[in-house]
Amino acid sequence: MEALEAKVNGYLHGNARARALNEACGPFHIGFDAGNANPFLNYAVPEAGAVVTSEDIEALLAAFARRERTPRLEFAPGGAPGVEEALLAAGFEVQQRLPFMVATAAELVGPSAVDGVEVVVLDKSATDAELRGVALAQREAFGESDEPQDDADFSDDVIGLRGAVDAGRSLVLARGAAGSDAAGVPMAGGGSGSANSGTTEIGGIATRPAFRRRGAGAAVTAALSRHLLEVAGLECVWLSPSGPDQERLYASIGYRSLGEMLFIWKP
Repeated sequence: MEALEAKVNGYLHGNARARALNEACGPFHIGFDAGNANPFLNYAVPEAGAVVTSEDIEALLAAFARRERTPRLEFAPGGAPGVEEALLAAGFEVQQRLPFMVATAAELVGPSAVDGVEVVVLDKSATDAELRGVALAQREAFGESDEPQDDADFSDDVIGLRGAVDAGRSLVLARGAAGSDAAGVPMAGGGSGSANSGTTEIGGIATRPAFRRRGAGAAVTAALSRHLLEVAGLECVWLSPSGPDQERLYASIGYRSLGEMLFIWKP
């Protein structure tokens, strides 16, 4: 278990290193946003297994101060034992804790066939219509409006998703199967981040309100996870459930709760 938590933390650390504006600071790596001081866009991650001293934390605070940013970190405490305690002793405060779940190829169940639903993994050959289907599902699931978005303009979304698949990230679309009443109609979608440290985060799993409780969301998650583990060859994949219902859904396809993601800052 500790090895998987360290892998998740290594992934987060790798993402910080890959930011356009980043800075190494002892056992930490900070990702900055040059144009936005929002603390959620400016944060540090400790190396997996990092041993942190009070001098390291002082240097970290100084690095944030030079950029006029609020000192903040995001990491998996189980993958960097002792770092949380050192930060708390230095006056940091816990901002939020979020559970996360992990799956390996040996643990994954499915994807199982869902009546009337076709699930496709999208790559560089994806059509604009397929990418639009993912964007439609995500906008309806996560947007502010409860109204269907079939006639909305998704050109910017399609451009963004095209860039994601061209960069090697994975997307999955669930749509009505051929011969069904909803043939070709987008139902659900989801995607992953860029892989590093042998893992990646799955996110943006979205089912359109009109197609919920049919198993499309679970089918998307299972198909995406299977692709990443068996085709892309990752050691594990992970995600953060947004609530108990999602946690049960992910557990049903083989994900298991592993630990918590810690958001901690010094406002």
